[in-house]
Formats: sequence, C-alpha cells, structure tokens
Amino acid sequence: MEPGEGQEVQGRLREDMKLYHMVDLHGGGEMMTMMRHAKTSNDYSFVDHYIKTRMSEFLLNSEKGKLFAITELVSRRNKERNAKLGAFLRKKGKGKAAVNVLEGFDQNDAKTGDLKKALKLLDGGGKGGKSESKYRELNWKLEERGSMGETVVGVCLLQGSTIHNLLALRILDFYPKLLNDICTSEDYYGLSPLHQAIINHDVQMVCKLLRRGADVNQRFFSSSFLRRQHLCYGAFFCADDQKSSRTDSLEHEYVDLTMNTNYTGSVHLAFYYKKFRYLALLHSCLTQREYPLCLRD
Repeated sequence: MEPGEGQEVQGRLREDMKLYHMVDLHGGGEMMTMMRHAKTSNDYSFVDHYIKTRMSEFLLNSEKGKLFAITELVSRRNKERNAKLGAFLRKKGKGKAAVNVLEGFDQNDAKTGDLKKALKLLDGGGKGGKSESKYRELNWKLEERGSMGETVVGVCLLQGSTIHNLLALRILDFYPKLLNDICTSEDYYGLSPLHQAIINHDVQMVCKLLRRGADVNQRFFSSSFLRRQHLCYGAFFCADDQKSSRTDSLEHEYVDLTMNTNYTGSVHLAFYYKKFRYLALLHSCLTQREYPLCLRD
C-alpha cells in the first residue's frame, strides 16, 4: 500500500475539515478549481489573493511559526495510537518529562530564530548539541491538520500531480516555513514535503524543494534504522512485526520498539532518501545546474 492510499482511507472520516475544503483528497477543492482556471488564463492573481487572505488563519503565531515541546507532540502521538487500540493493548508514555522552558512564554513577541538559539543553550540539543532537541518548530495549527497530521502543502504533495505541485510551490512562495513542517500523526509522524516528493519519485520537485531550503537532516528512515538520528517515526514506515511494540517516552522524540524484525511492510521506503540523492545529482548534471551543496557527502 502506498502512503496516499493509507491517508485516503483515514481521510474519508475527516473530509469536513476546512483544510480539505481548500484541497481535498480526490483532486478537488476550492484552490484546485482556481488553479485550473489560473493555468488556463495564465492569471494567478486570485490564487495569490486566496493564499494571502484565507490561509493565514491556519498558521501559528501570525505566520511566524511556534516552538512546541517534544513532550507535547509525543503525548499527542501516544494518545492517538492508544485511541486505535483495544484497552488491553494500550501503552502509556513512559519516562519523565523535561521542564518545558516555553511554558508561560509569549512567542508572539519573540523571533523564532533567536528563541531556538537560546533553547539550544538551555537544553543542549539541536545541531552540534550532545542530545536531540527538546523542541520542534511547527507552522500549521495542530487542530487544523489533515488525517496524516499534514499541512496544505502535504495534501498537495500527497496528490503529486503537476498542478498540485505548482500550487504547493506557490504556497511556499508566501509561507516558506511550511517547507519543513512535518506530519504529526501516529502513522506518519516526521514525514516532510521533501519525503513526499521522494515517495512520488519526482526528481524535479525534490530539486526545487532542496533549492528552497528543505531540511536534508530530516532523514527519511524508519525508526528501525539509527533511530536517534532520523526523524520519520510514523508507524507506516515501521516493519509490520514492529508495530505492536511501539511505545513512547517523554524523554525523546523517537519511538521505542523491538529491534528484532524481518523487515516486511513499508520499511523499504526508508531506502528512498539515499537513492534520490544520486538521482538529484544525475538530474542536476543533465540540466547543467549546480549540484546542491547540501546533498554532498
């Protein structure tokens, strides 16, 4: 089963969401109607107006994004998983939650970049730190996400058609921070737009997202591979025989699970990331464009 199929099944239960009124799971939605007209008339002004005026209500902190404690996101993920399980299979998150420095802090008046630097010093996490960061920046409101915990860009890339890709890039022109906003659901936690472009086998889209600053450190490997270093921890990308062992800890973002597995299921998608590094290089050579430095070993 491809990722799109999994979400379509879940999505039928939530198609009344505002997000799916804009771009739905079947190639429709208000924005797709406008995009098709814009493509025919070569006039995208009304699409841009819609993006600027209607989409801002879905964004956090006046479009600046917001930092969430990992403990909050892990707790939400654990709650979603347990809601799907029978009473005898439910597992509570373990571990002790770290002190949330963000509690009582007004992020509206703070610059996200400066705040992230300060948090790295306080918790020792992030790039160059000794441990993984205890905070993650998100930009789309949690309560307005789709069935995969995705943003509007995620819905577009789930479809993966030319016109959906055009819309995704147009949205990113106005709201570039959505480029690295991940899915937050139990099944697809950590999935980013770059990962979705990779799943779609779309080398051109991969290159476009990389040129816009897609985070290549959000590696697309399941939690059975070097789990502390990779950030796509959704159940969909676990081996089938690992899914029942999935548990959360409030002390880290990755999922705890048994390491004994026969690697059946969708775990093969974990290998796409490295494959597309070389495909992106090939595409750059063929189009005589400079190979993105961020992809070089």
